[in-house]
Amino acid sequence: MDRRTFVALLSAGVAGCTGTKSATPSDTVTSASPVTSSTTTTASPTDSPEPTTESPDEAAFAVDGHPVERNRYDLQRVSYENRPQFILDRREPPRCAYNVAELDGIDDLQTATVDGDTGHMPIRTSRMVMRLLHCNREIDREAYLERAEEIAAAYLDSATVVDGLPYFAYTLAKGGSGEDFAPPWYSGMAQGTSLSAFLRLYEQTGDEAYMDVADDVFATFTRTGPREEPWTVMVDDDGYYWIEEYPHDPPTHVLNGFNVGLWGLYEYWLFTETEESRALVEAAITTIERYIEEFRVPGEVSWYGLNRGYRGNEYYHAVHIRQLRELHRISGDPYFAEMEAAFDEDSPESAGLK
Repeated sequence: MDRRTFVALLSAGVAGCTGTKSATPSDTVTSASPVTSSTTTTASPTDSPEPTTESPDEAAFAVDGHPVERNRYDLQRVSYENRPQFILDRREPPRCAYNVAELDGIDDLQTATVDGDTGHMPIRTSRMVMRLLHCNREIDREAYLERAEEIAAAYLDSATVVDGLPYFAYTLAKGGSGEDFAPPWYSGMAQGTSLSAFLRLYEQTGDEAYMDVADDVFATFTRTGPREEPWTVMVDDDGYYWIEEYPHDPPTHVLNGFNVGLWGLYEYWLFTETEESRALVEAAITTIERYIEEFRVPGEVSWYGLNRGYRGNEYYHAVHIRQLRELHRISGDPYFAEMEAAFDEDSPESAGLK
């Protein structure tokens, strides 16, 4: 696919890019299938239980010049309903949460107030786009898609562009894993939900402009820190690849946010099946396999982050259990099912769902 630069896309805007395509480029998505709407074409990754071709030897893989540890996994393709990137509460399956009459009342950029400071929460905005896209998928009302595209245009316009790549900024002060973050700051967790949002916009419209944005968001996962400019991923001294919810030096290594970022990478692999995307997904899973037992506290809830800045609680422990279940689902590796059972024995998932 001939990729336009992100700067050109930003200056042109994406809100008006609603044209449809009758077919999906074979170099970006594995299959194309129409949705029920007569005005929208869906470009969907193939939902197939068949295992994919094994990746080449992991020894040759590097990120931003850093050699990276990478095990090979029998990555599994899952259906839309089973994609790990959730759009509502972590406990809820996807559903449409909005009536058409409510759409005009939804802000372009979703905010939060923390200790009296109000600012943009990109993870909320990107999830709002996905929620409205799900409504369009479930109910087939064009108003949902139109509002999702309007919000996506405002969201893209808010991005900080570094080396031609979009980083979505938090514009409020916030603490995380024992560290304080002054605005603007950036998160691998939000980059992951943003990646999923633009992939799903492409899926429902067939518009390559959205795939171009997704390509650029994916590229932020190959640009390592720490550095002065925005960054959200790093490679540690032992060669393990980390997605940082709270990028900091020294690192926080927060488990929940790491995995949400990984879900975005995994979804990108579902759409593109490129060797680079597979390698990053496998490198991220390798990191969790290597370090998951360092998050565990036998007989107690797990640590929130490896910097030990926040002890965690039953809620986040339940999140970790569910994420281990998702890791087993997408990797096919029984080790993650074993760790899910161990974490649940330490403190049952049900205790965090009350």
